[in-house]
Amino acid sequence: MEPVDVELPGGIRLDGSWRRDAQLRPLTGRDEAFVLEQRGVLVPAALTTAVLTRCLCRLGSLSPVTPDIVRLLSVGDREALLLHLRRLALGERMSCVLECPACHEKLDLELAVSELLVPSYDRATDMHELSVAIGDKSYRARFRLPNGADQEQAAQFANSPDAATELILRRCIQEVVGDRDIFAERILSPLAERIASAMADLDPQAELAFDLRCPTCAHAFQLGLDVAGYLYRELGRSEADLYRDVHLLALNYHWSESAILRLSRRARQTYLELLRGASGMAS
Repeated sequence: MEPVDVELPGGIRLDGSWRRDAQLRPLTGRDEAFVLEQRGVLVPAALTTAVLTRCLCRLGSLSPVTPDIVRLLSVGDREALLLHLRRLALGERMSCVLECPACHEKLDLELAVSELLVPSYDRATDMHELSVAIGDKSYRARFRLPNGADQEQAAQFANSPDAATELILRRCIQEVVGDRDIFAERILSPLAERIASAMADLDPQAELAFDLRCPTCAHAFQLGLDVAGYLYRELGRSEADLYRDVHLLALNYHWSESAILRLSRRARQTYLELLRGASGMAS
């Protein structure tokens, strides 16, 4: 399958211009095998950097795309690229099984990639400003949006969400005018909350959440979708299928493992369907 053109919701400044256009190729069997081998070794953010570096053919006019550039992409842009990869590999529909936190009833949720991708943001800047009044003092914060590098650094605090948030804010806030001691020693809680809220509003693709109600007990709750975690779990569940595909294609076509793993999942399935049609091979 040929690479496809996709649009980032946020975008990135490259060589003085703001670019949202990118070209992405589908995951191959080799990429799937890489995920299976590395998902317990690399933290999710680092794995996402590696996967996107492998599959991004072009970003703006830049090709090849290096890991350092992928790390500079906003969290929302990285999530959007993962959604495009998921659609290319496994299709439009995403089926989730979740549990009601109140009655523990199993619930089925059907999602569509096209409904999860948000429109492009009406901005072309990597710096933002926010004015906040706290008591009788006013502050003006200058900040950028969290990116992949911030996620990778915050992974060291995986068991402490507050510490991870503090680290990301310190990396993203460039300046606080009004009381420098606040930023030098600590980030005042109301200020941190306002900046975090502004970041979420400016990069809505970064955190997808759904308001749900359990049909059994009527309990209302919110579900957050971790696109990377969802995709890597899906690929993990299909590990046996990947190597079964390799076995059957090698057995029937006498191709090498390396040649088969260069195929996308869709191409592998197309050849397997041809074999089933020709010989009545069991699925």
